[in-house]
Amino acid sequence: MKHSNKGFTLIELVAVLVIMAIIALIVTPLVMNIIRKAQRSANERSVDAYGRSAEIAVLGYMLDHGDVPTSFADLQIEYSGGGEAGVVCNTQQINYDGSVYVADCSVNGVAVDGYVYGKLGTASVGF
Repeated sequence: MKHSNKGFTLIELVAVLVIMAIIALIVTPLVMNIIRKAQRSANERSVDAYGRSAEIAVLGYMLDHGDVPTSFADLQIEYSGGGEAGVVCNTQQINYDGSVYVADCSVNGVAVDGYVYGKLGTASVGF
């Protein structure tokens, strides 16, 4: 009678584990970079949405009051994006034409470096 051992040897199992570890070492940085780029893109879209919401609020103010608002505090910006902490922009400006410029923003505490919404123009208000 012929006896056959079915299964893997310890060396075969170790070889497979080593190959899987090498693949994981190669793939992990690539996946992390993709995740980082996706997060950056999502944060930029949040700043865009905030800027558009601010422009809509400016237009609403102009319809109600007949003039461009003098401060962002005068606006009721309806924006719920960006998570719980939302979008915070250190540079906000309302231009005379009703357009908005926002820069130096962060989304949920993560800075969106070098990304701005709108164009810097002749300001009616800025801070």
